[in-house]
Amino acid sequence: MLIRYIAAFALSTFLLSAGCSKETPTPTPTPTPTPTEDQLSIALDPDPGSSTAAATGATYDFKITVTKAPSAGVKAEITTKKNADGTTVAEGTKTVDPYTSGTAISIGGLTAGTLYDVSVVVTSKSKSSNSASTAFKVARK
Repeated sequence: MLIRYIAAFALSTFLLSAGCSKETPTPTPTPTPTPTEDQLSIALDPDPGSSTAAATGATYDFKITVTKAPSAGVKAEITTKKNADGTTVAEGTKTVDPYTSGTAISIGGLTAGTLYDVSVVVTSKSKSSNSASTAFKVARK
């Protein structure tokens, strides 16, 4: 009878140890974080501020300074409309793609005695939701 108990003990120990394998689980790789893009910020040179910029001829030149530009680059969209009726000037819509910070922009087709609204929108080429905009008025004297 003692032999039966020893045999049953040995058999149960063998079965239990076979059921408990010691596999080490493969660790789940940590995902690489996606780099975030700094929010675009722009400034105009010359900066008209809250006053109306003065064009001395049929064109007005200015520069857009982009701070914290993404490595993929940005595009700039400039729209010029007549203040009185909102119509876009013939030469008033420009898209500069890619845009390099500090590159001169020239808006043309300005007639004497007319007030214009200029809208500037700079958008990241890698993340379209990252954009900055500003607007100003310009008049030809």
